[in-house]
Amino acid sequence: MKKKKNGVLGVFGHMDSLNDAIKYLKAAGQNDLSVYMPCPRHEISDTLNEKKSKVRMLTLIGGMAGVTTGYLFPSFVSLDWILPTSGKEIVAIPAFTIPAFELTVLFGSILTIAGIILLGHLARNDGALYDERFSDDKFGIFVPCPTDEYDKYEKTLFENGAEEVTRAE
Repeated sequence: MKKKKNGVLGVFGHMDSLNDAIKYLKAAGQNDLSVYMPCPRHEISDTLNEKKSKVRMLTLIGGMAGVTTGYLFPSFVSLDWILPTSGKEIVAIPAFTIPAFELTVLFGSILTIAGIILLGHLARNDGALYDERFSDDKFGIFVPCPTDEYDKYEKTLFENGAEEVTRAE
C-alpha cells in the first residue's frame, strides 16, 4: 500500500460546482488532480482534457482479427477437405459470414475486457484521500499540495462550492 499523499479533499454536491473548481485550479497551475464521480460525465472529462482511451483501439483490433479468422479459417478448411457439392462453390463467402460475425464479436469483446483490466487501473491506490460517498451521490476532488498550502486550497475549494474539505495528515 502506498503512502498517503499530502493534500486536501473537497466534497461537492453538484457537478457544476466541481467543474468550476477544476477550471479554477487548472487556471492556477494545479494539474495533478484526482477527481471522483459517481458516474462518468463528459463535461468533467472535457475540463480535465483527458486523452481518448486506448481500449477502443483494442476492440477494433479484436474485431478485425475475428472477421479475418472467421473468413480465412473456414476457407482454408474447405480447400483442404473439398466436398464436391453439385457445382456449388467450394469457398462460399455467404456461408462463412455468420462464423465471421460471431468471431468478430467474440474477439472484440475479449480484447475489450483485457484492455479494461490492463489499461483501466481498476484497483489502484495512489495514496490520495477518498470518501465512500463518491460512489453514491457526491463528487470529489483531491488536490495534492504541501502542508503549508492547505489553507490556500481549502479556501479555494470552499469558494468554488465545496460542501466540506478534509486534510490529508
